[in-house]
Amino acid sequence: MIDNELNLILCTEMSEVDRTECADYLGNTGYINFSEVKINGADIFSGSSKLEQELTVREQNETPTLNMYFSIHGTSSAWEANSKEKYVLKDNQHATTFLPGFDGYYALSSPEVRNFGISLYESFFSRLYATDLECLKRFWDKVNAGQMADISEHALPITPKQQSIINDMHHCVYTGNMKQLFFESKITELFLLQAEQAEALNGAKPVKIERHNVDKLHAARQYIQQRMFDPLTLNGIAREAGLNEFMLKKGFKELFGLTVFGYLNELKMNYARQMLLETHCTVYEAAYTMGYNEPYNFSKAFRKHFGYLPGELKK
Repeated sequence: MIDNELNLILCTEMSEVDRTECADYLGNTGYINFSEVKINGADIFSGSSKLEQELTVREQNETPTLNMYFSIHGTSSAWEANSKEKYVLKDNQHATTFLPGFDGYYALSSPEVRNFGISLYESFFSRLYATDLECLKRFWDKVNAGQMADISEHALPITPKQQSIINDMHHCVYTGNMKQLFFESKITELFLLQAEQAEALNGAKPVKIERHNVDKLHAARQYIQQRMFDPLTLNGIAREAGLNEFMLKKGFKELFGLTVFGYLNELKMNYARQMLLETHCTVYEAAYTMGYNEPYNFSKAFRKHFGYLPGELKK
């Protein structure tokens, strides 16, 4: 057994219930929290850990699965038992992989790791078959041949839209058949967003960002979140984060999948949507809060972002 190795039976052989949560306290070396939701054809899980040293987990699985994995924070890796080549995901990265079976290891390599993932079985992933995009055509050709397949050659940045869907899945309020339909729709939407992103990247390898700049870019994103209704400028954000404007623009798009002001617009539109859903505010009031003088312009921007008018949320 590898040092500090756990058997994945802890997570994969849980009883067949809707939701399972467990925690494994590793003495003085840290802890792991794990939760799982099972629906027909899919397992949805999330986990967090604090560890003093890398933790290695063994998994053996003969069932073909399509796996959507999101490294929210920290570094995780996987490799076959008979191979030394590792597949590594770092902060704010995701990947979609088909495995005809797996006999190998997963490792949590950072002091703190937060992740989210979905394992789809054939009864579910066969319904996602589409070849409209080149990346999907290559992906499904390998799946149909029973070969390991990745939707992208490289790990991709988690976008705000993808993170929003993950948040929605974390806070599902439905039960019974509505719960099944909710998760099916969110999983399908998430898969399509991953495919569109992979197609846009078209095999290009993301630019490597130095660790100290990654931390500063996260600080820039947090600053935008906290000051989203202030008159923000690139120069001001860069100064607050300790970056130059070039690194802010280039690094932000690379790490988070959106431009600085694209992200700001995403924040504002999501905020407006929550206002309309959860309060009694009018479309005019939401528009004013977002900084629009004319509700028409707000409605136009809202429709461009979500595909429907804000007034439809008040019906």
